[in-house]
Amino acid sequence: MNIIKVVVILVVLYIVYRIVRMTGRAKVDKVKGYRVDDKPSEGEDLVQDPFCRTYVPKSQAYLREIEGRQQFFCSRECCEKYLSENK
Repeated sequence: MNIIKVVVILVVLYIVYRIVRMTGRAKVDKVKGYRVDDKPSEGEDLVQDPFCRTYVPKSQAYLREIEGRQQFFCSRECCEKYLSENK
Protein backbone atom coordinates (compact mmCIF):
# COMPACT_ATOMS: atom_id res chain seq x y z
CA MET A 1 0.00 0.00 0.00
CA ASN A 2 2.86 2.40 0.74
CA ILE A 3 4.49 1.77 -2.62
CA ILE A 4 1.25 2.62 -4.42
CA LYS A 5 1.01 5.94 -2.53
CA VAL A 6 4.58 6.80 -3.43
CA VAL A 7 3.98 5.99 -7.11
CA VAL A 8 0.76 8.04 -7.19
CA ILE A 9 2.48 11.01 -5.52
CA LEU A 10 5.37 10.82 -8.00
CA VAL A 11 2.98 10.69 -10.96
CA VAL A 12 1.01 13.69 -9.65
CA LEU A 13 4.23 15.65 -9.07
CA TYR A 14 5.43 14.83 -12.59
CA ILE A 15 2.13 16.01 -14.11
CA VAL A 16 2.26 19.25 -12.12
CA TYR A 17 5.90 19.74 -13.20
CA ARG A 18 4.99 19.30 -16.88
CA ILE A 19 2.06 21.73 -16.61
CA VAL A 20 4.25 24.37 -15.00
CA ARG A 21 6.93 23.93 -17.68
CA MET A 22 4.41 24.24 -20.52
CA THR A 23 2.91 27.47 -19.15
CA GLY A 24 6.38 28.93 -18.59
CA ARG A 25 7.44 28.08 -22.13
CA ALA A 26 4.38 29.81 -23.57
CA LYS A 27 5.41 33.04 -21.84
CA VAL A 28 8.96 32.80 -23.16
CA ASP A 29 7.74 32.39 -26.75
CA LYS A 30 5.82 35.68 -26.52
CA VAL A 31 8.91 37.69 -25.55
CA LYS A 32 10.72 39.53 -28.34
CA GLY A 33 14.29 38.47 -29.06
CA TYR A 34 16.03 41.82 -28.63
CA ARG A 35 16.86 44.27 -25.88
CA VAL A 36 15.13 47.62 -25.71
CA ASP A 37 18.20 49.53 -26.89
CA ASP A 38 18.78 47.04 -29.73
CA LYS A 39 15.50 47.75 -31.51
CA PRO A 40 16.12 48.42 -35.17
CA SER A 41 15.73 52.09 -35.94
CA GLU A 42 13.50 52.88 -38.85
CA GLY A 43 15.30 54.81 -41.54
CA GLU A 44 18.51 55.53 -39.64
CA ASP A 45 21.53 56.11 -41.84
CA LEU A 46 24.64 53.98 -41.57
CA VAL A 47 28.10 55.49 -41.92
CA GLN A 48 31.33 53.69 -42.76
CA ASP A 49 34.35 53.91 -40.51
CA PRO A 50 37.29 54.97 -42.75
CA PHE A 51 39.76 52.92 -40.69
CA CYS A 52 38.17 49.51 -40.16
CA ARG A 53 35.47 49.83 -42.86
CA THR A 54 32.61 48.73 -40.60
CA TYR A 55 29.20 50.34 -40.81
CA VAL A 56 27.65 51.87 -37.70
CA PRO A 57 24.40 53.78 -37.14
CA LYS A 58 25.06 57.49 -37.50
CA SER A 59 23.57 58.21 -34.06
CA GLN A 60 26.07 55.83 -32.40
CA ALA A 61 29.16 56.81 -34.38
CA TYR A 62 32.15 58.69 -32.98
CA LEU A 63 32.31 62.00 -34.86
CA ARG A 64 35.53 63.89 -35.53
CA GLU A 65 36.18 66.80 -37.87
CA ILE A 66 39.39 66.21 -39.81
CA GLU A 67 40.66 68.80 -42.30
CA GLY A 68 37.24 70.45 -42.46
CA ARG A 69 35.35 67.21 -43.14
CA GLN A 70 33.22 65.23 -40.74
CA GLN A 71 34.50 61.70 -40.28
CA PHE A 72 32.49 59.01 -38.51
CA PHE A 73 34.19 56.18 -36.64
CA CYS A 74 32.88 53.08 -34.89
CA SER A 75 34.93 53.91 -31.78
CA ARG A 76 37.43 56.34 -30.35
CA GLU A 77 40.15 53.71 -30.75
CA CYS A 78 39.56 53.49 -34.50
CA CYS A 79 39.66 57.28 -34.72
CA GLU A 80 43.01 57.40 -32.93
CA LYS A 81 44.45 54.63 -35.13
CA TYR A 82 43.22 56.45 -38.24
CA LEU A 83 44.83 59.71 -37.09
CA SER A 84 48.14 58.02 -36.24
CA GLU A 85 48.34 56.31 -39.65
CA ASN A 86 47.42 59.45 -41.60
CA LYS A 87 49.93 61.89 -40.07
